[in-house]
Amino acid sequence: MKITKLSHVFEVLGVKQAQVVKALAAKGLKFSKASLSRVATQADWPKTCDSKAIKAAIAEYLKELGATSEQLTDLFTWYEPNKNAQPEVEYEDPEPEMLTANAKKFFKLRRDPFENEITSEDDLFLVDAHRIILEDMLTAANAGSMIALYGECGSGKTIIRRTFIHQVQQDHPDVILIQPARLDRRKITAESISTAICRALQIKHKPSAEERDAAIEEALIESANNGHLHLMVIDEAHDLSADMIKLLKRIWELTHGFRRVMGIVLIGQSELAKKLSGQHVREFSWRCNQIKMQPLGIYVPEYIRHKLSRVGVDADKIFTEDALSAIRGKCMGRIRHGIALDDAELDRSYPLNVNTWLAKAMNAAAQIGEQQITESLVLKV
Repeated sequence: MKITKLSHVFEVLGVKQAQVVKALAAKGLKFSKASLSRVATQADWPKTCDSKAIKAAIAEYLKELGATSEQLTDLFTWYEPNKNAQPEVEYEDPEPEMLTANAKKFFKLRRDPFENEITSEDDLFLVDAHRIILEDMLTAANAGSMIALYGECGSGKTIIRRTFIHQVQQDHPDVILIQPARLDRRKITAESISTAICRALQIKHKPSAEERDAAIEEALIESANNGHLHLMVIDEAHDLSADMIKLLKRIWELTHGFRRVMGIVLIGQSELAKKLSGQHVREFSWRCNQIKMQPLGIYVPEYIRHKLSRVGVDADKIFTEDALSAIRGKCMGRIRHGIALDDAELDRSYPLNVNTWLAKAMNAAAQIGEQQITESLVLKV
């Protein structure tokens, strides 16, 4: 819908027309609220008013309220937001950097806390959002539902998957995990899925696809009757084709009585969400609970303390309190939508980014022989 730029700026700045009329009156300019409404909605100026003086006064008033030069340019013209315009992102992920041998020696680290760091449950750092995801994944097995977990590279998806598989193996022997073994997920086919199910349920090879499918259905129902739950977990699912996603829905629809015999969990990068928004897979998407991996956010200092404690180091003896906050600040950016919308805060405090900024700060400190890392030093890397 076509609107005036003036009304758009009013909306963005939260300005009421009554405020503007009052401000004009204070400058000795009489302009009714009805007249301003006509100008803001229809760009229709009364013939008897001093439009030049009123335009200047309105622009001056909006500038006092914080309007930018971009917002004030062509203020009294028609405005059509460009729906195809991409927001401007003011942030760049840091270039990966490993902890140097000098830094490990300088800070007396017995191993690199940021490389292959998960060797046991004690190494895990889980916040409430992570625990909820793990519970949702287990629910997918219990209820035979579908979940798509997606997130940025380095956001912790792989750790969540490994933790879930570990928990299932340790605490839920009734859950049978089915994981297609193709390294290239783009090459996963119906046969790959069938092979994975046959392997998990120990179904002997059948000569024809029809016989194999019948054996799979029979084995799943028998396994369910024996009290087992089945969950198919596919990593790097953003590489799946639309046809394979539709096939997964058909597998998911297999029931025994009123109960579905298999749940499905897809794990992938942010492209997975885009793929599931496509028209070709809408029937899958409507039935799939999509979950986005969240950044660490306020838990960044706690995460840093945990990581360093796992290598026998007290983070508070290396980093000042404001330095820990500064590490989180290095992961923050802004998304500028232009005049149409207010700027939005961008939080990229994912484990990989936090680890990289920590390594950069510790490498820099070791290089100059600084035992304690301050906010000032973090801001310089």
